[in-house]
Amino acid sequence: MPVLVQCSTPGCVELVPIGQSACANHQRGTSTARGYDAGWSRAAARFKREHPFCGDRRHGQRPVLSQCFEEGRPTLAYAVDHVVPHRGDLGLFWDQNNWQSLCASCHAAKTRAGL
Repeated sequence: MPVLVQCSTPGCVELVPIGQSACANHQRGTSTARGYDAGWSRAAARFKREHPFCGDRRHGQRPVLSQCFEEGRPTLAYAVDHVVPHRGDLGLFWDQNNWQSLCASCHAAKTRAGL
């Protein structure tokens, strides 16, 4: 019988085999399974060419959690971020008004904040 441990998600009481960190309800799946495929890579690269700096958004919208933008420090973007997490909603995933360019540091800070 396998040794079981509690799911690593705070508040979850499901048990999983040792070596697996989360239960089926809390596993994120691969990046490709979450929509980050070749089509996303092409769209994100195009967006970063058009919005190359951390905090850049379409139509001059204000960025969310871009320290570089707040400090007036032009930093090249590393990632295209979903301002509002899409959580599998393809409409929100592909809505470029919900995208912003972020540097690695700002992207990590936004992710840590759960946004």
